[in-house]
Amino acid sequence: MVLVEELSYVPTSHGEDDDVSSYDDDDDSLTPSIVFDQIMGPTVMLASHEHPFYIHGSSNGHCDGCPERRDNGFFGYSCPTCDLTVHKECAESSPEINHPSHQRHPLTLFKHGLPLAAADDKCRLCGEKLGKLVYHCSICDFSIDLYCARNPLELVVHYPKGHEHILTLMPRLIRFTCNACGLESDRSPYVCPQCDFMIHEDCIYLPRVISIIRHRHRISRTYFLGSGDWTCGVCRRRVDGRYGAYCCSICPDYAVHSKCATRSDVWDGRELEDEPEENDECEEPFWVVTDGVINHFSHREHDLRLEDGLANIHGEHTRCKACVRPVYSNSFYNCMHCDDFVLHETCANLPRKQRHVLHNHQLTLYNDDSIVMDFPSTRGIFLCSACDRLCSGFRYECCNIKLDVRCGSISEPFFYECHPHPLFQTSIGSKICVVCKQESVYVLSCMDCDFVLDFKCATLPNRVRYKYDKKPLSLCYDGDKDVTGSYWCEICEGEMDQKIMFYTCESYGSTIDIHCVLGDFRYVKPRLQFEFNGKKWKVALNGINRPGCYKCGFRCKGPFVAVRVGYDNGVACSICKSLNLWIVALMVDIGSAWDKVRNQSGASWILRNRDGKE
Repeated sequence: MVLVEELSYVPTSHGEDDDVSSYDDDDDSLTPSIVFDQIMGPTVMLASHEHPFYIHGSSNGHCDGCPERRDNGFFGYSCPTCDLTVHKECAESSPEINHPSHQRHPLTLFKHGLPLAAADDKCRLCGEKLGKLVYHCSICDFSIDLYCARNPLELVVHYPKGHEHILTLMPRLIRFTCNACGLESDRSPYVCPQCDFMIHEDCIYLPRVISIIRHRHRISRTYFLGSGDWTCGVCRRRVDGRYGAYCCSICPDYAVHSKCATRSDVWDGRELEDEPEENDECEEPFWVVTDGVINHFSHREHDLRLEDGLANIHGEHTRCKACVRPVYSNSFYNCMHCDDFVLHETCANLPRKQRHVLHNHQLTLYNDDSIVMDFPSTRGIFLCSACDRLCSGFRYECCNIKLDVRCGSISEPFFYECHPHPLFQTSIGSKICVVCKQESVYVLSCMDCDFVLDFKCATLPNRVRYKYDKKPLSLCYDGDKDVTGSYWCEICEGEMDQKIMFYTCESYGSTIDIHCVLGDFRYVKPRLQFEFNGKKWKVALNGINRPGCYKCGFRCKGPFVAVRVGYDNGVACSICKSLNLWIVALMVDIGSAWDKVRNQSGASWILRNRDGKE
């Protein structure tokens, strides 16, 4: 059955041979427009536009004609005069159609956006903001985008798993609350009059039984929770019991919003109705040999003995293999045969499998011997996906995410020493951390106030030792207090921002900037050799003279630096920043190749690059 009927069509040709750019080589009357046409290639004249289209494309997947975004980009048509790049099928749209969602009148293709008289600038069916190409009925003020025109919604839906009765599309501007997700909308619901039931089109097909990473049991969809003080297990907001949600049959007080439960970072996309329960147990990280002696999975060849950390209270260089932090006064396991294999007692007990708020699968713990390349420029270290720090040591990994053991061990609720309320990972949008004032995608938020903490600040050690202080330094945050006076770092002698976290010793009154006492190599093992951009580096102690960094030009402040091996022994205090810049530059180079052709004025750039050469 043909759902969309084209009423007219204009052939896609320009001239007799589809080549308006040909010219006689002996003709000396070349103009810039002819040269530009020769560079850009042949053109076509289409009914949807008054100017000729060039065959072109978009690397970012964005079409100016419809809201459909394609992750791998697309090849379509481009009009440099109007700065317009569209899908091929959008450019070839018919000037007039009959659409099943508006059968009273034909819809006319508007080529430069909606008319000024239009009251609504969004698609009547999907609610997306309309682009430059739009189908519109001026009589009814009815507008749809080209994607909905090509993919019309079904007028009636019979899906017993979604609702026991037939649902009918109502393509009108009408404010309603969806019975499945509890969210308000203002257009085109599917309705069941006999049940007083309204639902979004995409909510009809919500899965019935799923497993989410935030709860240990399976949860099931329901269209009515009932009365009660319900709180969503993901976003921590109130759940209205009059509408649909997901609930747990084992935990009677657990509920999740339908939209929160089916988020990509929470649910793995699997429908589990009629599927057998899976065994969630995993192998223990070690087995007990005898009292105080274990055999750990990361060091099967030798046994480890539990020792009292007090005997090693000044052991700055005795570092845990898992978290790469000094042992200090914590209890630890020491290898009975190797001199350099040490694990904090807490790190030795890290689970082999871990549920985590940042990924929709269980993460697996790997030791440092199995570190693989994150990017072509690095080897022997990895970049933590949550805090963006260079790390060695153990990591939790799955799919495209790698977390160091500090970030990988964060769970909800998270209790932060410098804040009185519990914190939760509630959303996938970026926010500004109130502690370091930097924007991050992965943050923990307080439900009682506006406190936001990124994973980099959340995993800072609460206490550290500095070589000249007899007592440990404690983490301090005075950003939410009215502080008078100035703070000065005792290492770099610079004034510190009072609203940013720092380390202090209350007994001696000393204050030290976080970067000065920890540095960018705080979680890379000393003396470790790794590769970056094809060069070998070695992590070394920063000397008293503080060598100059060849990256930033200033003297290195942190306790550790990276020294180039086999070259000029150049010193860097931060390779992590260079790595991030390298990643950004790589993505920009790949993603903007077509945009350069489109945006730059003149043809000189195109001429230089048409053979792939600069």
